[in-house]
Amino acid sequence: MTDVTFALIREGTSDDGLVAHLRTLIINAGASSVVGAPREYKGTTKERISEVLAEQTKVDLIFVHRDADSSDPEPRYEEIRDAASALGCSDQVVPVVPVQELEAWLLADLSQIRSVSGRPRGKTPLGIPSVKKIESTKSPKEILQNACLIASETTGARRKKQAKQFTQHRTTLLERLDHDGPVRNLPSWQRFVDDVTSKIAELCS
Repeated sequence: MTDVTFALIREGTSDDGLVAHLRTLIINAGASSVVGAPREYKGTTKERISEVLAEQTKVDLIFVHRDADSSDPEPRYEEIRDAASALGCSDQVVPVVPVQELEAWLLADLSQIRSVSGRPRGKTPLGIPSVKKIESTKSPKEILQNACLIASETTGARRKKQAKQFTQHRTTLLERLDHDGPVRNLPSWQRFVDDVTSKIAELCS
């Protein structure tokens, strides 16, 4: 069994919910214990990885979250791989690359969107593409924001109040992301889970 420590380089504080999912995936992959936290470093991907490497307390893994910002994740993977290679730490770095945006992972579970919006039994169509089309659809954040509004089934002043709660709704959706739910059908999620699993297998061998 292996004790694992990690750092998460994320795009913003709203993505801190990824930490809990990383801990779960690492344990599920065979680690005996895991400790990890996000980092506040700024700059290029290479500069931020370098900051983690310079820390006094070393970590086993460095997860780098970068949204693909398109339907093709390969440029982001290449960016992360090149940075890690240049710093000589390819064995430590694990990319976390949602296709389009992180919100694409949250769009997959309609029941959770209805739940956080206060209408768990709602039936109103939410305008969300099918799971097969989510990663080829632009602006998942905007789609998610609109879906939360529709799901609330509110009007007037209540609807305006609901719109202001999107940040909290997104945070809750990320916290509740079900690894065994609809998100498992998204290729970018599958690749993320596979990468974590294989990296932990390497550490445990």
